[in-house]
Amino acid sequence: MTKVLMLTLGYGRSVTGRIGGGTEMGAERLARWLRKNCVDVYVIGYGGDISFPSPGVFWRITWPVMSFFFGLSYLIFGSADVIYARYCTYPLFVGVALKTIFRKKLVASVHGGDIRHGGIAGRIITFCMRRCDRVVCYDNDGHVKELKRRGIDPIVIPNGIETDVFKPHKRKLGIKKAIYAGGTREIKGFIDIIKASNVDTLKTQKGFEIHVYADGTIKSDSVVKFHNKVPHESLPKVMESGQLFVLPSYAEGVPSAMLEAMSAGMYVIASDLDFTRKILNKKFLFRAGDINAITKLLIKFRDDMEGFFQDQDVNNRKIAVEKYSMDKCGWKWKILIEGLYAR
Repeated sequence: MTKVLMLTLGYGRSVTGRIGGGTEMGAERLARWLRKNCVDVYVIGYGGDISFPSPGVFWRITWPVMSFFFGLSYLIFGSADVIYARYCTYPLFVGVALKTIFRKKLVASVHGGDIRHGGIAGRIITFCMRRCDRVVCYDNDGHVKELKRRGIDPIVIPNGIETDVFKPHKRKLGIKKAIYAGGTREIKGFIDIIKASNVDTLKTQKGFEIHVYADGTIKSDSVVKFHNKVPHESLPKVMESGQLFVLPSYAEGVPSAMLEAMSAGMYVIASDLDFTRKILNKKFLFRAGDINAITKLLIKFRDDMEGFFQDQDVNNRKIAVEKYSMDKCGWKWKILIEGLYAR
């Protein structure tokens, strides 16, 4: 059985212990799938087999130091055939150090913000990625192009989602609900969804609500309902409660929550990004930050849901199952890992 040492900032949770995003949940999903399919995975990172707190801003110091020494101990007293650095930042740096000491195969994966680092940080990341045996990225054309510009030929493996968990349900007739679940960061479009939701034309008709899962301390009104960010295990129920998923992000690798919404049979509107334009018709896209365009699409959903979206929900489910199921993506990871070990 191939043995993998996974280095990740967070495993189901963020590096500081808060609710994790798509990358952290993806680490947990991937490790769980690999274990079920005869790959032994040992995880160093918050929530993993070796889990340690990295409070506040100090995680940039505590995580690399702790992970390096835990990884060093594991490889001295245990064994691993392949080191996997999930994030081409601090896990990559630790992975390169461990590869240099133990001569192990190293694979690293690029996620959202990794590719956007410039200056000295960008050059260090590029140098370290060139030390890897393989670099994996999502099927994001912009990421692939940038990596090739840096002299790196990546392997493309999509973000796997649990299509057996996120699946269509018969939704109750009545209130039309749009859902945002991106947290409070500006890069996720949090401010934009609030601005778009507060346009007067959206307040003139009953039977329509926008549910923002980000900060439950903000006061709700008749249309906009604020909730705390939901843990991943609660997302299927949240998605059963609405019909439209809104992704107003300014940057994404491959947005897991959007794919999960598609798998759940939801309609989707999204910012026009490298990935979203690959899988959504342009009439469902808007320029990031374009408040008027977001509002117009919300009104289309409110006033002409079936006429405007037609069978988008059915097509969304089909795309998610055929291209992004955890089974299909997991097998690609298994083949990659076992191929590295065999070399």
